[in-house]
Amino acid sequence: MEKKKLNMLLWPVALLLLNGIWVGISDNSAPYEINDFDHPLEERTVTLAAVFGQSKQMPSQFEVEFKGVSTSTGNVSWELLDQEGVILARWSGQLADDAKGWEGELAPGTYRIKTTVDEGILAEQTLYIQPFQSYQFEGHVALSMLLISVALVETVVRKKGGEWLANRTKVPPAGEEKTPFKRRQVGMPEYDEPIDGDDPWRTPKGLM
Repeated sequence: MEKKKLNMLLWPVALLLLNGIWVGISDNSAPYEINDFDHPLEERTVTLAAVFGQSKQMPSQFEVEFKGVSTSTGNVSWELLDQEGVILARWSGQLADDAKGWEGELAPGTYRIKTTVDEGILAEQTLYIQPFQSYQFEGHVALSMLLISVALVETVVRKKGGEWLANRTKVPPAGEEKTPFKRRQVGMPEYDEPIDGDDPWRTPKGLM
């Protein structure tokens, strides 16, 4: 396969690979551990930083699990509040109930999670954030444009570099070889003109 054709096939493969990696990154969740079973419950504060300096809301999921240590019954509840004190989500029930979490979107900012349980009950709570999910489309566009730009620059550099190298290695056409001395044609029998009256085939003196 020619190098040019191989190069044309590799760029689409690189485009698919790069965008596939971005899909994996954007789908990842960053866990914020609010509380675990080894610590007593108290009000927790979570601060979500902005991504790329933007304030887009990020897909979020709050998971909670309650466990009775010295009791098998009791009341449990939790609330998710923003920094203004507005309740964004809440749930309450019994220890025997399936713990209800929450799934939605949260903008960058500070949030509070208040959990209330009866004595002898502990809770494990985790908030999962997908910070790049909201920018998945923009990421695909940016990465694709970046790769296309690199491909164009690589093509131009390769073409210009090939021309420069060809000119550099080009052998100049062979011209007439110049000799430092001019060949004299005098003194050679075939070039000497006979002098008048100087015939090389003169009659011997005895016969004159």
